[in-house]
Amino acid sequence: MKKNKNAKPNKLMGAGIAMICAAVLIIGGGIFLLVNDNSGNEITPKSFAAVGEEDSATACQNLMEKYYSAIMGDDGEAYFNLMAPPEYWDYYMDTYGKTRDEVIATYSDAISNTKASWKSQCGNDAKVSFQIISSGEQSEEFLNKWNENVNSSVGEGILIAEEAVTLNINQTVTGSSGTIETATAPILIKINGSWYISYEGISEN
Repeated sequence: MKKNKNAKPNKLMGAGIAMICAAVLIIGGGIFLLVNDNSGNEITPKSFAAVGEEDSATACQNLMEKYYSAIMGDDGEAYFNLMAPPEYWDYYMDTYGKTRDEVIATYSDAISNTKASWKSQCGNDAKVSFQIISSGEQSEEFLNKWNENVNSSVGEGILIAEEAVTLNINQTVTGSSGTIETATAPILIKINGSWYISYEGISEN
C-alpha cells in the first residue's frame, strides 16, 4: 500500500468569513471522511450540542465535529450554516448577487468533488481521522481589526467577534490504495455568542 505523507491536498472553493473582511469566496479544503474522536471511537452524523453553549474548548471540538459530519452526510446546508451567522449571509448575498441556494450548492459541489478526490487517491474505502493537537488564542489586535472591517461593510454593531482561536489538527486519510497525512490549522471565531469557522486552514504537510 502506498503512503504519501507529503501529497498536496485538494483545495476547493468555499464561501466563508475571511480572517479580516470576509466578503469574498475563500479557498478551503474539503475532506472525505469517517471521523474519529481522540479516543478512537467512530463519530457518525448526529446532533451535537449547540455551539456557543459550552466552554470554548468544548465548543471548538463540537464545531469541528459538525464540520466533518456535514461533509460525511453530504449536507451542504449544514456546512453553509457553520461558516457564518445569518446576518453575514444576508449582507454577502445582497452585495454579491447570490442566493442562499446558490451558496449552498457551492458547498455541496465542494463536498462531492472532495469525496471524489479522496477516493481517487486512497480508494473507495477512504476514511479520515482527525485529532486536535493544540490551540492558541488570536490576539485582541486580530479581533479589533476583524470587527473594524466587518463593521465598515456589514454595519456597525451587527456582528461582534468576541474570541478567536487557531487549532492545530492532525488529519489522516486512509484507504486500501494509500494514506495521506495533512496538518490543518483552522481559525474558529465566536460571533454574537456562537462559534463559526472563519478559515478552514488546509495546509501542505
